[in-house]
Amino acid sequence: MLIKRISFLLLLLFGGIAQLHATHNIAGEITVRCTGANTYEATITTYTNSQSNADRCSLTINWGDGTTSELDRTGGPLNPSVCPSPQTDGVPIPGYPNTKKNLYIGTHVYPGPGVYKISMSDPNRVAGIDNIQNSVNTAFYIETEIIISPLFGCNSTPVFTSIPLDKACVNHCFYHSPGAVDPDNDSLSYAIGPPLDTTGLPFSPFIAVMPDAPCTSNTPHGAGGVMTIDPVTGIMSWCSPTCQGKFNVDVIVYEWKKVGTSWVNAGYTIREMQIDVATCNNDNPDIPDLPDLCVDAGSTVNFNFTVTDQNNDAIELTTYGTAFTATPPAVLSPSGANIYNQQPVVANFSWSPTCDNVRLQPFTVTIKARDDDPLVPLLDIETFRIRVVSPGPVTLSAQPTGTSMQLNWSANPCNAPSNPCLGYKIYRMVGPSGWNPVQCETGVPAYTGYVYIGTVVGYNNLSFIDNNNGNGLIPGLTYCYRVHAYFVDGSESYASPEACNELKRDVPIISHVDVVSTGLNDTMGVSWYNAVADAQNFDTIARPGPYQLKIYRSAGITMAPNPTLLTTLSSPYFAALPDTFTDFVLNTAGTHFCYRIAFIAGNGTDSIGSSQVASSVFVTTSPADNRVNLAWTENVPWTNFRYEIYRKLPSASVYTYLDTTSQQQYTDSGLVNGANYCYYVRSLGTYNNINFPDTLRNRSQRVCQSPQDLTPPCPPTLGVNSDCYNYSNQLIWTNPMNMNCGTDDVVAYNVYYTPTENGTWQLIATITNPSDTTLLQQNLLSVAGCYAITALDTFNNQSAYSNIFCVDNCPVYELPNVFTPNGDNLNDQFIPFPYRYIESVDIKIYDRWGVLIFETTDPDINWNGRSATNGRLCTDGVYYYACTVNEIRLQGVVPRVITGFFHLFGDNKKAE
Repeated sequence: MLIKRISFLLLLLFGGIAQLHATHNIAGEITVRCTGANTYEATITTYTNSQSNADRCSLTINWGDGTTSELDRTGGPLNPSVCPSPQTDGVPIPGYPNTKKNLYIGTHVYPGPGVYKISMSDPNRVAGIDNIQNSVNTAFYIETEIIISPLFGCNSTPVFTSIPLDKACVNHCFYHSPGAVDPDNDSLSYAIGPPLDTTGLPFSPFIAVMPDAPCTSNTPHGAGGVMTIDPVTGIMSWCSPTCQGKFNVDVIVYEWKKVGTSWVNAGYTIREMQIDVATCNNDNPDIPDLPDLCVDAGSTVNFNFTVTDQNNDAIELTTYGTAFTATPPAVLSPSGANIYNQQPVVANFSWSPTCDNVRLQPFTVTIKARDDDPLVPLLDIETFRIRVVSPGPVTLSAQPTGTSMQLNWSANPCNAPSNPCLGYKIYRMVGPSGWNPVQCETGVPAYTGYVYIGTVVGYNNLSFIDNNNGNGLIPGLTYCYRVHAYFVDGSESYASPEACNELKRDVPIISHVDVVSTGLNDTMGVSWYNAVADAQNFDTIARPGPYQLKIYRSAGITMAPNPTLLTTLSSPYFAALPDTFTDFVLNTAGTHFCYRIAFIAGNGTDSIGSSQVASSVFVTTSPADNRVNLAWTENVPWTNFRYEIYRKLPSASVYTYLDTTSQQQYTDSGLVNGANYCYYVRSLGTYNNINFPDTLRNRSQRVCQSPQDLTPPCPPTLGVNSDCYNYSNQLIWTNPMNMNCGTDDVVAYNVYYTPTENGTWQLIATITNPSDTTLLQQNLLSVAGCYAITALDTFNNQSAYSNIFCVDNCPVYELPNVFTPNGDNLNDQFIPFPYRYIESVDIKIYDRWGVLIFETTDPDINWNGRSATNGRLCTDGVYYYACTVNEIRLQGVVPRVITGFFHLFGDNKKAE
């Protein structure tokens, strides 16, 4: 036993020494590159202490699909004293003594689509990380999630252009950018958090970087200040650390892909980084704020800015971001690692993006200014974004062909292989818009009034026929169009110039369907513009007369398949064709009426065509409390832009103007209930055609209505004070008058009750005094139940139910522990103490041998102490009972089982 204890002690001793010298991992991440199909190449990048004896020539990667691989270190020099070939040594990091960068690269084929968490865990982490307790004995863990999906294609993770090691000064703001760049031009977002344990969760204990804590040595502590990260740019700021030390934090980079119109998460990469905080007297250099920009492909961004340092330190400017890796790249001058410039530094940024740079996601520009302080150089970081957009088609034309419009446009100037033009989107509106896009306003926004009407697929498909989805366009209207290109990644070009035109005027164009009168002699006035006689519209020489106009009518808002032919208007001469018609004997109060006019030449043998269908305006009304609600509809080929409402008061004989609205509904308020008010609506419309009058005016039928109160009051708010011990409930509610729900007349209340939850409501009281808002219920057999209140107005409109308020009983049922049936009229019956809210019981009483001697369902029990089997008085002793008590509760009758015993003393030592 002694030998075993000594061996165990030595194991602990030497194990502790091994851990002490096994300090190793400082920071790192895993990045992944898709190489085709389901094949992915992963790179584990670690930053380690080069003096550690825990150096790793290879690392194990967990691919996230249940398999692992051993990856050799690569990319560094061969060093047989450290690793056998082909494994290599790490690469030293300039400015970070005893630190090296290590790369481990491997390829894996996944079984198919899915979410895979790729991870690496190493038991050795460097000692002395101040916000990780016992960091030397805490495992180092990093992970990356990839999502393989047909929606994403061959997707790679972001890569980092800056190392995860940085230095900060006590009481000075610290800035850092991970410099993440996505090879697929996906959108990135950023977050920060604590390092992870080997289960992928934030490990504990972890002392956060942010909160203030005592700066004690040899004890984990925070460093004060507030650390944040910009979720869009990824710029970390820490203003300001108050303690010296080394602090580790995770930077999480989320990847987003646009699928359709939605952004979908495509995985994340977690990078653990270390910040070394020291005491210094340095100050940060300063880069001015630089705004986000937008630039057209083929133009140039060029501007100067000045970088300063209040300590007059020399400044090194370095750059990273997608604008500097683009083709052609952006240029910042002066810039370059280890090239220090005496300040102030006047820097120049210049970039001339081409069509190859057109894309939905903006390019990032990150500029880092670092001073040359010999102890702790400080820096400032400025990030801005540049969006590159495509010019749109330079020309667009619109030519009428029958009832369609033929559109043709020039090919879009940009169609780069990296983001090809997939085709064009076409938009239409009636009348010119007067809109021209501002800088970076691509596509055709909805606020312009344009409506999307179709898409043409293919870069070289440069035409479109607009026939209004087979319904034909409307003669007389001026149609205007815009076209823009769209690209693989969802980006859009500027819109083309506006092109406007109208159809040929070779058929009649209806201008009025006007209800002249409603009543005993209903009359509808119909008028139109005849075709234009010239070579561009209707050629009377090629299509001679005589000419006919056939007028068709149909009840309703749309033309029936077999409409009524009202009349045929004929003329041997085109110029003598009429342009008005009066339709008599109609029930205009009952429905819309719509019309169509057919144009025929050559004595009925040459059918030219027909006008569009146009209907009358038809108004419906509904009564309300001191109000009349009006609504109307129409089906017309022109655009109605405003409506005038006319009213005839009960005592008046003529209609007068009331109001104007652009909506197709109106509420006339402040009226007298029961009085009769009459209305009609006159529409104001236009064809947006300079050859027609500015305004077309058409009246609806006349309609009358009497306002009446159909609006219920607001529901009251109910509360209940329940006295379970005194068998009473007091209901208290609010008077809902003047609660902005359309009524101010409450005259009564209905009180509803149900004894159980979700039961059937019973009307238990009607309170006819609106000022009386309480109800006291006393001497109740049960206080359990639910209540609700409704309010009633003078027209007996009932409100919705108030809130439902439920209360419950407090049942009590207890039995004595002594029973003396000795004939002295005291305690001669075994009965319960006073009880409440009990429906029934099921009690069974047993003697000490378990023989049943009495049972009943009567809650009062009233047992006289005699056996139910032989009628004799039971002997003195202990008796047992089991009783099911059926309590009256809000849920209904609820059973509760009670058991116990009692002593029977009847001065009866033996059975009678």
